[in-house]
Amino acid sequence: MRRAKRRTFPWPVMPELAKENTKEGLEAFVRYWYAQLSYVDETGDMSSWLPLISRDCRLCVRLQESGEDGYTKGRWLVGGKISLPVVEVQWGADSVKAAKVQVIQDQIDYYNSDGSVGRTRSEASNDAFALFASFAEGTWTVVDLGVIA
Repeated sequence: MRRAKRRTFPWPVMPELAKENTKEGLEAFVRYWYAQLSYVDETGDMSSWLPLISRDCRLCVRLQESGEDGYTKGRWLVGGKISLPVVEVQWGADSVKAAKVQVIQDQIDYYNSDGSVGRTRSEASNDAFALFASFAEGTWTVVDLGVIA
């Protein structure tokens, strides 16, 4: 099997609003964070996404490990684009802010370096997540993430 032609993907750019410690700033950050995560799935490049997560965020670390595994030893993925129809920021007095996020992700096909199927396809998904972030030194950081059952 021949490898599909490598596509290029636009690098997500953080909007200025996402650098503000406001309800609107957090929403812009959440949308940027997931755009970066989508870029990780599409390219394997985590250089802009990793600084946005806390090492204490267990699901974030698992996403990192999965992203690294998908592109190690010449492996590659097709699909996985993420879209966010709904982001509901829960703004309160606590230093850690919360958002409920509807995350729709396209199916992902996994390939080995020789173009053979690497593992079972991940079907398209439509899930709700709780994302928790803190703001310090002019930037948001995701400190926890989980699926809402």
